[in-house]
Amino acid sequence: MNLDLAKVLTTVGPAASIIFAAWIFVAFLQTRYDAAIDRYRDLIEKFRSPDLSDSRKANMRDEILNYKRRCELMNRAIGCGLISAMLLISTMIFGGFSLVFQDSEALKLVSMGTATLGLILVIVGAAMVIMEGRIIRRQIHTELLDIPELAHGIDQGAGDINDPHRRGQDRVPTRS
Repeated sequence: MNLDLAKVLTTVGPAASIIFAAWIFVAFLQTRYDAAIDRYRDLIEKFRSPDLSDSRKANMRDEILNYKRRCELMNRAIGCGLISAMLLISTMIFGGFSLVFQDSEALKLVSMGTATLGLILVIVGAAMVIMEGRIIRRQIHTELLDIPELAHGIDQGAGDINDPHRRGQDRVPTRS
């Protein structure tokens, strides 16, 4: 056992920046998630209004379902980010122990494993943000379909995004 606290702190200290980056990533995800949840709830409240046209109601239904998917993705991404941060903190702890107990190969392997898994989960979380971005792109496009002047501006006919007569147009595919 070699307990050199200065060596442990100078070795483990710079690794803390990776943990801070993971927490910043989680905060970024949480901000996106909170905004999407607020919009999701707002849309559901508006959907309950009897004053909506059939076309608007159908497009809002599609938008609500897309927001639901977005919220689910962001929730999973936040979970990945939190687990990633915990694994990276564990890496720092195991790395510190491996400096103290230098003969322990198991501590080195565990430290390397937690670092690798933590970084992989950051990538998985980022991939989920990319998937959410694809849903956002669809929402931006379909939001215009209720207003004829705007729908024609994107070379689409106005109306329900899920209208079977829309099939001849370049429509954004829906997921049921």
